[in-house]
Amino acid sequence: MLTHLAAGRDGERLIRVGTTAGPRGLTYHAYQRTYRELPVVGGDFVAVTDASGNLMGTPLHGRPPIDVDVTPYLTPRRAAAAAHTRMPDAGSVSETRLVVFAPGTEQRLAYEVVLTGTSRNGRPSRLHVIVDARSGAIPVTWDEVLDGSGNGYYYDDTVIDTRRTSSGYAMSDPDRRGLFCGIQGNGAVTGPDDSWGNGSGTDLETACADAYYAAQQEWNMLRDWLERDGFDGAGGAFPLFVGLNAVNAYWNGHTVNIGHTKDSQRQLTELDVVAHEFGHSVFQYTPGGFDGYTETYALNEATGDIFGALTEHYANHPSDEPDYVYAEEADALGRGPERVMYDPSAGPRDEPNCWSPQIPDTEVHDAAGPANHWFYLVAEGSDPGGDKPSSPICAGGPDSVTGLGIRTAGRIWMTALLQKTSFWEYADARVATLNAVTQLYPGDCARFDTVRAAWDAVSVPAQAAEPGRPGTCGEPADSFSLDVVPGTAETDAGGTASSTVITHTTAGDPQTVGLAASGLPVGVTAVFNPPSVVSGNSSVLTVSTAKSTPAGTHRITVTGTGSAGSRTTTFDLTVRQSAPAPCPRHETIRTGTLPAGSTQYQPDGGFFRTTVSGTHRACLDRPDDTDLALALQRWSGRSWTVVAEATGADTTLTHSGQAGYYRYRIQARSGGGDYSLGYDSP
Repeated sequence: MLTHLAAGRDGERLIRVGTTAGPRGLTYHAYQRTYRELPVVGGDFVAVTDASGNLMGTPLHGRPPIDVDVTPYLTPRRAAAAAHTRMPDAGSVSETRLVVFAPGTEQRLAYEVVLTGTSRNGRPSRLHVIVDARSGAIPVTWDEVLDGSGNGYYYDDTVIDTRRTSSGYAMSDPDRRGLFCGIQGNGAVTGPDDSWGNGSGTDLETACADAYYAAQQEWNMLRDWLERDGFDGAGGAFPLFVGLNAVNAYWNGHTVNIGHTKDSQRQLTELDVVAHEFGHSVFQYTPGGFDGYTETYALNEATGDIFGALTEHYANHPSDEPDYVYAEEADALGRGPERVMYDPSAGPRDEPNCWSPQIPDTEVHDAAGPANHWFYLVAEGSDPGGDKPSSPICAGGPDSVTGLGIRTAGRIWMTALLQKTSFWEYADARVATLNAVTQLYPGDCARFDTVRAAWDAVSVPAQAAEPGRPGTCGEPADSFSLDVVPGTAETDAGGTASSTVITHTTAGDPQTVGLAASGLPVGVTAVFNPPSVVSGNSSVLTVSTAKSTPAGTHRITVTGTGSAGSRTTTFDLTVRQSAPAPCPRHETIRTGTLPAGSTQYQPDGGFFRTTVSGTHRACLDRPDDTDLALALQRWSGRSWTVVAEATGADTTLTHSGQAGYYRYRIQARSGGGDYSLGYDSP
């Protein structure tokens, strides 16, 4: 249908992978891309058509054509070995495929390796590892197994849908395909009659009755409030198991698993906990799935909390009055609610209320704080009254936000999820929800203003791709958006890089926008040409580095200030190591900076695994005036043992060894500075 969008994109092919009907005759078409027959991970997009089949918006906005060399340096076996360093106890490699990794404006040839087994903290894991097919670097990993924490609560006098069997009854849903509740390791709970549990906090049949009730209530909420057909959008649900021997609850990609409270007196079967975990299934079964960076996972966790609040309000059970706090009923960890949506900083984890450039480096449950805060503002507003709590507004936000009601807020979020792509970030969620409100409520100025004001109130900056205020809303207030394209650049230490700062007038009249950069690393300067623009125009950002600028990726904040206030966006600058490179090409390259007298381990402070015996070869490049010693170590089962050391001025080593876990140790005996390590492994 949209093959014309591939014009000018040599080697790209668009493949429609799913279609979802929305409200008001809207249809959401999910597409994947390939480049020279390789899957493009992060290249998915969603096209929206109206009731007449007309395309709405520009679905590939801001996504440059793919242009990468598709010849790998690494073999699939080497890529799998590199991936194993991130989960040494993986039971198996489920998949290794060559892909183009292209989230946003980033592009690289890579292997996607999927490992199945147990993570280092003992949890089940299905870990996706992206391995650069040329350098062996690992830019990102993500795990299909999602977990959370909560507490148990019991709901009396509830009606649940069960199935009649030849010998009695089963807690298996006759209408919600795939939904049943069982005890870990077993099928659906059965009994001679249709009465379940004894009211005890430690009884697992009672726990199943509570959790099963919660799952059915969430299903009904999705159907009645959000117009979604089941958890998977196609009339399907998933099994639910209680009896997990942990103070935890998690979604593992195909089942929900529920444990117990810290004192083991209750199960974690509260409405919002169960709804949170099934909320992950909705996130997985909307376009883009859950593949992505930290912000994707943060928005996934926020989705769980949002569906928890929606389910509580829908069920309206007298034993669990609807609210916007999570897992509060049994106080499983002795610290009250785990999360507070109207003021995330008031919870026990002191989650951030506001988005900032530090969110991508924040633990994912905590990083969900700004999205939870946004949802409360859209649902209830900043000062709702009626005994509902007030909600703070972040610096630079509007004076107040007027709520729309939780059902409307839920419809907007659900419709935004239908436009989700892989590697979804807060900026993308802002654009998707503003698109959603224009699709659901065309021309509705108040709803549009609330959604936009709520994002402003949690400091998520305006985006170039977001829609403007409806034209029927009268004279709008002046507003502008700010973006940097491309959002990433690389240079050697001592070099320069540039990008384009793009502004748009999103409402009202154009205004003069002054530009500034902050968060600059050591030795870096930033110059804008011109230093200010009238919104609708662009400026060239040039960053200059020094030889002393640390290697690595540095996030720079770009701020535009006009009469409508300030807008921010980010620019990621990667500074490459400037050390000489006389060594011959090796399969894996790692770089670093070593202060005098210190020690570092490679790869990336960790280790790698070889599954066969063979020869290890390595070469260390370093400044001429330093003495950096290189050693290869092997894990003996109890400690790391040196099995080879570099000799000669070139700092090279060779070692024939058995299969096992290895790492390289680099020590600065005298002097220090930048280095480059290249190595081959069996």
